[in-house]
Amino acid sequence: KGVYAVLDESQTVRYIGITRKVASCIELHRRDVSALTKFIKFHITAPDASKEELQGLWKAWMQDAIELTGGIPDGNMKGNTMWSLKKQASKPSKPELRITSGKGLSDLSVPLDQVLKGVVESNKVVAFIKGTRVEPACGFSYQIVSELTTLGIDFEVVNVLDETYNPGVRDAIKEMSEWPTIPQLYVKGEFVGGCDIVSEMAENGQLKELVED
Repeated sequence: KGVYAVLDESQTVRYIGITRKVASCIELHRRDVSALTKFIKFHITAPDASKEELQGLWKAWMQDAIELTGGIPDGNMKGNTMWSLKKQASKPSKPELRITSGKGLSDLSVPLDQVLKGVVESNKVVAFIKGTRVEPACGFSYQIVSELTTLGIDFEVVNVLDETYNPGVRDAIKEMSEWPTIPQLYVKGEFVGGCDIVSEMAENGQLKELVED
């Protein structure tokens, strides 16, 4: 949950939103108002942030926008329904992969690293992130989910924070890739990189090419 701002091609703020589902709202804007949704700024708050904290952050962002442009963003003006999310698609999101049945690592018949190797080899694109595809728990994880979704790439998600179904995965995947941070992206069984590398590849077209090759 957090606050986000949508900017157009000239980097003018068109709308400032407040939500408990930042990633979902941004993807809906990209779908419904694609011509004006060119850049995104966002701030994801702590999971236990109060409604008052969220509202305070939104007001601060709104005040900054007013001071910068001399008025409130047109998307936030009374009567403007362009940015309304009331008509959201009802299609359910794809569930995250679960590495175990929920009974702990002792329930696995093979070592965890072998299970993870099998996961990345049997699924074309796998993103190991903090949180879920609908609610990434950090900005970097959101960025990878956003890049993949924007490119129309079908991908699987493993939530490394889920200690019920994915115990030990957060450290195990770092050891397997020899990469110290999360998120991480695998394509066709091979480690691609973290957030910065994936974003650069998405921008220059290499990511789409790699997946489709």
